[in-house]
Amino acid sequence: MKAPVLLPYLLALLLCATLLATFLLLPILWFLTDATYYANVYAYQNFRMATSLLMHGYRLQTVTVKTDVDEKFLHTLLQAQEGFVFCSPVITQALQNLDTKRLEALVPLTWVGMGRQSPTAMLFDRMIVNLDGEDVWQTVVERRKNEVLYVRNSDEQYYPTGIPSDYVLSKKDSESDTQFSERVRTTLGRQPIMHVLAPRLGAWALPLLQTSSLLWTVDASYIGLVKPSQRYGAIAEDLGRTFIGVLSTEKMTVPAVKRLFTARQMRGSWL
Repeated sequence: MKAPVLLPYLLALLLCATLLATFLLLPILWFLTDATYYANVYAYQNFRMATSLLMHGYRLQTVTVKTDVDEKFLHTLLQAQEGFVFCSPVITQALQNLDTKRLEALVPLTWVGMGRQSPTAMLFDRMIVNLDGEDVWQTVVERRKNEVLYVRNSDEQYYPTGIPSDYVLSKKDSESDTQFSERVRTTLGRQPIMHVLAPRLGAWALPLLQTSSLLWTVDASYIGLVKPSQRYGAIAEDLGRTFIGVLSTEKMTVPAVKRLFTARQMRGSWL
């Protein structure tokens, strides 16, 4: 092969090698997650999340771990590493009682939990507070107006504004799940509604989830209960924006950024 023809190939190879070396030299951002959180929240945003973090100088490494994760496993997985370790809410809870004095090899790491931190827990340096995402639910309500039924598990939960009261149902303390389920069904029968917004599902929802004509938007923690053909969307943590928010501030507590992920974005089957 002549030199003028070989040169472009060599330059392309050198460029690829340089990019690969740069990528491998980036600090790793670890994300330890349980299998349920992986399926309900992480799986449909992994590429976008990894790309966002890469643009901020971090290489994402996600590991699905069991909830009985122990100190020996953490040593094996993370020893001699530096940087950030983010944990899903369930893994955060599982790691709350670890004895940090026995985790000296992990000191260079900055541990970031999700959820609530126990006053006696010393492992986590920073926390992501997982709020209810009321502003996101309000936005969804405002977009759909009279096309949706908003179902609340109790009067203590957020009440949306800008929607007729007939389109908001609250479970009463004196009401059984069966009674409330029937009241929801009756309301749906009176109104031309096919879309139910339910931040929290309870036993009342189980009979209604068998109604194939209904579409559901729920909190991501309940999405596994809804058939793919009935999923309109889920409200979940935008992990890329949330993690970047932690990396961009020195605050010890950072609220999770939530957003609506539609069934298409979740790779569901609703068209």
